[in-house]
Amino acid sequence: MTAYLAARYGAALCDSDVELRPLEGGLCSDVALVTARLRDGGRRRRIALVAKLVQGVTAREAAVYRRLATSVARSFSPELLGAQRLGRRRWLLYLEQIVPAHRWPWTDSAPTAQVLERLARLHGEATQGASLPAWDHDAERLAAARGTLILAERLRPGEVPALARALPALRRVVVALPAMRRQLLAFQPLGSATIHGDVHPGNVMIRRRGGITEPVLLDWARARVGSPLEDVSSWLQALGYWEPEARRRHDTLLAGYLVARGLAPVLTRPLRDAYWFAAASNVLAGALGHQLSMASRPGASPKARAAATRNATDWLRVIRRADACWR
Repeated sequence: MTAYLAARYGAALCDSDVELRPLEGGLCSDVALVTARLRDGGRRRRIALVAKLVQGVTAREAAVYRRLATSVARSFSPELLGAQRLGRRRWLLYLEQIVPAHRWPWTDSAPTAQVLERLARLHGEATQGASLPAWDHDAERLAAARGTLILAERLRPGEVPALARALPALRRVVVALPAMRRQLLAFQPLGSATIHGDVHPGNVMIRRRGGITEPVLLDWARARVGSPLEDVSSWLQALGYWEPEARRRHDTLLAGYLVARGLAPVLTRPLRDAYWFAAASNVLAGALGHQLSMASRPGASPKARAAATRNATDWLRVIRRADACWR
């Protein structure tokens, strides 16, 4: 890393001039804030960037960022400053540091709607992800869904009380998931497009640049071709869990996304069905399984188990809605 910084900035560095601070939030990658003191003659200056170690399936993020540099998303994603290959499917990425203008801007519906407007621009791009690295995400999703169902059926009664009511719906949705996905991806006029794939408050920051505040989407490792409603439902459902105002304005925000796509702001029954199919797809890609696992983990603290149970209950509500629409 020291050699990379010295080569990039053309300044003398020693190991003691470079500091790393781990950043929270990366479930599949190691992420750290890197600060360095550069010595260039008699002058010293400080630079900061984010280093992200990606490996396995997330190693495709290096190629995704190169694709973003030529897409509309370049204005609302971090800049890839450099990448070092460390081995087979193993990369160290150097990314622009995004300094948030607000710790939690989502009590105001304007930034929330602005994220949806950015997503609409991404989804409306003509290339539809043709140059994204290949990834059979549907196969992984189906495997994760089946694993989630196995875990849910093994939990002891009372560990996650909402399961008693939701388990039959979960079984039906897991069986129907491939057909549900086909119907979702064929839904018109939205069809399929390049999507971010993991839009939630932990992956969005509001920054101030040139006197203007704007959203920036982080963590593009799951970018792929999919239904735009996967991004939209991910954003609205995740934010609605934490922010009551977003939940109250759910339909208004969804209609605003349609307007940003140049469509009539009419929430038809087929659109609502497709929306809940997309939301269930997101839940079964790993989110529900993770929360059920945390809620039943023997070594977890009571506080952690309670939080996981609340999350699982919210995701099971999504499964029941999707099941009702499918039936």
